[in-house]
Amino acid sequence: MSLQETSATIMKQIIGVVDQLGETGFSKPLSVLNGNTIGKHVRHIVEFYDCLVRGYCGGIVNYDERKRDQLLETDKKQAVGTMKRIVLILELFEDKPLELRASYADNGEIISGTSSFNRELVYNIEHAIHHMAIIAIALRSDFPLVSIPENFGVAYSTTRYTQAACAQ
Repeated sequence: MSLQETSATIMKQIIGVVDQLGETGFSKPLSVLNGNTIGKHVRHIVEFYDCLVRGYCGGIVNYDERKRDQLLETDKKQAVGTMKRIVLILELFEDKPLELRASYADNGEIISGTSSFNRELVYNIEHAIHHMAIIAIALRSDFPLVSIPENFGVAYSTTRYTQAACAQ
């Protein structure tokens, strides 16, 4: 399975979960998330992928410069539409070198390093899985009727390890 296909699988899992939530459930502050919402976690995932897509043509990715679009965390149709668009666009891209920019200093100084599209897809996959695990906690706590895919929010390496351990 390619990294684009893995990303598409992740997006489709998120869409499947989001589709089961009402509009208020998607944007409802939850105590288990310290007052944050499932929509905020979805927005965060979507914006990182969107940042990669937007940076691809120019060859520069800077996740610090993502949009932070409130509509993606409050309007589930907007979030789902954006995820579907990202899945279609990712299919068109091939691996190529990218410059990764970030700022970790208090003064805002930007550092840069070399990366690649595939490396950033790996990062986005792991980042998404981390947030999906948090979403799964919220779903189990506040939305017990939502059907969660079996390995939703579980790293692929953990799934393989568990399957191998069970086979022994």
